[in-house]
Amino acid sequence: MLALIGVLGIGLFIYLLARGRHSMIVAFIVPILLIPIACGLYTGNFSLKDMSACITGGIQNTASLGIMAAFAVLYFTMMNDLGVFDVIVNFITRHIGNHIYPVLVATFFVSIASHLDGQAPSTILVTIPAMYPFFKKLKIRPQILAYILSLAVGIWNFLPWGAVNLTNSVVMGLDVLDIWNLLCPSMFIMSGCVLVSLFFTAKREEKRIAAGLNDGVEYKSMFGDEHAELSPEAKKLLPFNTLLTVALIVFLFFNVVNTVVVFMAGYTIAVMVNYRTQKAQMKHFGANASTALMICLAMILGGVFGNVLSNSGVLTAMIEAIVSVFPESWSPWLLPIFGVLSFPLGWLLALTAYHFGVVPVIHGVAANFGYTALQSVAALAPGYSMTYMACPMMPSTYLLLGVLNIDLKEHLRYSLPHLFLFSLLFLAINIALGAVPIV
Repeated sequence: MLALIGVLGIGLFIYLLARGRHSMIVAFIVPILLIPIACGLYTGNFSLKDMSACITGGIQNTASLGIMAAFAVLYFTMMNDLGVFDVIVNFITRHIGNHIYPVLVATFFVSIASHLDGQAPSTILVTIPAMYPFFKKLKIRPQILAYILSLAVGIWNFLPWGAVNLTNSVVMGLDVLDIWNLLCPSMFIMSGCVLVSLFFTAKREEKRIAAGLNDGVEYKSMFGDEHAELSPEAKKLLPFNTLLTVALIVFLFFNVVNTVVVFMAGYTIAVMVNYRTQKAQMKHFGANASTALMICLAMILGGVFGNVLSNSGVLTAMIEAIVSVFPESWSPWLLPIFGVLSFPLGWLLALTAYHFGVVPVIHGVAANFGYTALQSVAALAPGYSMTYMACPMMPSTYLLLGVLNIDLKEHLRYSLPHLFLFSLLFLAINIALGAVPIV
């Protein structure tokens, strides 16, 4: 019965998210409250006091992570507005020429550079204005721009401050730097594989253009060819902001100081230098606070949800139910099997629902066969991460489509098969590197 309560609770969470009529906060809180009540009614020994302890315990466990996520969003949004990432983008775009392959490669690197804040919206809003004029000039289909950007986000979603990595750390109880260190080698190998694959993509596009197949393609991006100029003050402070960002990233990679402290200090220094008055500081904060708050609350409520599932006995019951029907002879292949399934599941359920609704159960089963949380992440991460910019339930997908002015069907028809193949390659690389054991 407890397992059924868990399935219904997770199902309710997924339903509320998928329906699109409620915010992520509501989708979390409803099952957080209902699961303990249902458990209490069934077992008779789970009181309101126990429910309160579950909720407050989850808040205590993830509060620092939520605060770090909020300050990370505020900091990198500010740096994006102040043109720090434009330095990298402009350097690349000045050297790509008028050939298709360099344009595709440049798009990939610009996408990675603009994804350094760990947020998909900024990747979209930096990459597309920079690269779209080249696609239009050379008659390259905009679907390919969407595909390359999706690849870059899918591979580089595991930066220590990125949304996917933060969610992983909450769900699996891991340090973000441990996940980054585990996946970093495969991310670089995957990037090299993308560069090779783009050569063949460029050749196919050249044949299409030569045959006139792209002559009827419409180019109606919401971005024109001109980009807004930075203010004189922002240009003057650009070297300082660039050095500050480099220093912050160095501190994060080498784990010199706690991540929360790094972002709090970095944001405070940046806002004091770039916005000298209280009015200017509050204007910047007000413009970005809603995004930072939503991410912060999502991290905290995700931890609370996991704590409720765990402490109420629901997660254990679900794991035992699955283990009872899972053949032990399959155990060496358990993680690869779930790794392959993570792509369709992630695409159907979206990141948050998959992370908080499915991953804890899958890892619970894997742990029963002796697999660690890091090994589970290495197996499951490639699949659902590669669906990030192609999932019909992710807001970032529609931002991408809206900015490029292409429809979902066009994007999925071109991108989805390629993204699935790259998710399998990502998983295979993790297996080859020993991050995912198969014996």
